[in-house]
Amino acid sequence: TWGCLCQAVLGPSSWQMQHWCPPPARTCACRPCSDAELLLAACTSDLVIIHGIIHGVAHDVELQESVITVVAARVLRQTPPLFRAGGSGDQGLTSIRTPLHCGVRPGPGTFLFMGWSRFGEAWLGCAPRFQEFRRAYEAARAAHLHPCEVALH
Repeated sequence: TWGCLCQAVLGPSSWQMQHWCPPPARTCACRPCSDAELLLAACTSDLVIIHGIIHGVAHDVELQESVITVVAARVLRQTPPLFRAGGSGDQGLTSIRTPLHCGVRPGPGTFLFMGWSRFGEAWLGCAPRFQEFRRAYEAARAAHLHPCEVALH
């Protein structure tokens, strides 16, 4: 099954974005990802950006989509390639889409963006703050319950 999770606000709390429906569906529920959903998304998503920072958000009312522009400090996985790395080191700029009704807006901090490719466009799955994902991953790893290895460094 598809995952599609969207959180309305990326504010000071550690909410995650989520979507469990095939993008570009307009009816997904916007709610936080559970720790289990975060771990599964890290293992199965087409796109995994570690240390991503939100550069901006644009809303397209006609398409009923929000486009999140992300500065990617490190890309763990992108299948197929959705953007080119640029800048210094492994930094690159990419766009990730999510349904407009989720009300996404920019927020401070570093995130781990996970999602899917749909017709050459990246669609958001879960986007926890990096430290929140690290906490969930390390707890699952200590309990030998992590579904896959994720190189966080």
